[in-house]
Amino acid sequence: MARQKKLKVAVLGAGMIGDVHVDRLRRDGRAEVTWIAARTERTLREKAEKLRVPNATLDYREALGDRSVDAVVVAAPPHTHLEMAVASLRAGKHLLLEKPMVATRGEMKKLLAEAAKHPQLVVLDCSCRHARLQPKFDFVKKILDSGEIGEVYHLRHRHLMRSTFIEYNPRGAWALDRAQAGAGPVFDWGVYDLSFHLGLLGDVPQIRKVTSFVRGGLKVFADKSIHSGVEEHMEAFLELDGGLTYSWERGSGVHMDAPNETRIYGTRGALRFAYCSWDSPEIEVFGLAKGGKETRVTRRVRAPKRHDDNLALTKHFLDCVLEGAEPRMPLSLAAKHLDILFRVLEGAR
Repeated sequence: MARQKKLKVAVLGAGMIGDVHVDRLRRDGRAEVTWIAARTERTLREKAEKLRVPNATLDYREALGDRSVDAVVVAAPPHTHLEMAVASLRAGKHLLLEKPMVATRGEMKKLLAEAAKHPQLVVLDCSCRHARLQPKFDFVKKILDSGEIGEVYHLRHRHLMRSTFIEYNPRGAWALDRAQAGAGPVFDWGVYDLSFHLGLLGDVPQIRKVTSFVRGGLKVFADKSIHSGVEEHMEAFLELDGGLTYSWERGSGVHMDAPNETRIYGTRGALRFAYCSWDSPEIEVFGLAKGGKETRVTRRVRAPKRHDDNLALTKHFLDCVLEGAEPRMPLSLAAKHLDILFRVLEGAR
């Protein structure tokens, strides 16, 4: 049997997440990274040596001009996504697009219009990374789909961190610049929150009303040269079809820690858990036994001890391109979630 030819991939963006994509593509084994693109000569030299990629460029269009390249990973800051994604699609390349897909509502409309012209190309948004591609998502969804807790009427999610993006990515100060990032934790983590929680409901309910507050200017950095121009704290109340509601608080750089916790309330029971793959694998299930006795049991998600969300993302993208799998976060669905995030920001008090 002939050995399958490796997919040739260009990674546009040489920051922290670009390194991750290069590593996971290699670990999967079905792809070969043949190009990297960076914004500065210094970064390009560093990464070309570190990552041992055969071709490196300051002009990403040079990589797109290589006919041997089959797919592109856009891993640069959000304000570059529209230009790079459109150019990649027009060059006939499959596309793995980092989250958020774009930085503004106008850019979102332009990208959707362009993607519609290339139905033969796979376009996968990365917001399925910590959500739909890890074992906890399917485990929880199976419980809800079984009807065990009845009809879901309310979701509540809360996660607050005192740290910000740059504590774990010191070179990623662009994430504190609204012009480059689009927003702060509303975009950085909000895409995952909605990907997980709305996905549990099959992405069916439509948002009817959004009430929110957004607050910035909270984090004071020891390095006075660092300034945050994005929001740090958000809370929203979403009203959906059929009376379903979603209470949602998210923050980075706030003056309090609150553990990642999701609660889902149904007419016959409820669930409580932390949705990230690195959180506890335990799902608390509250309900009623025969005779009306209150019950509370803990179920444990069966998963590898070290589930790698980034490797799962890479595998899914390559499955879509090479095996014809259906993208679990197509651009149209990512745009639906991003539209909600824009509404949270635009309607904030």
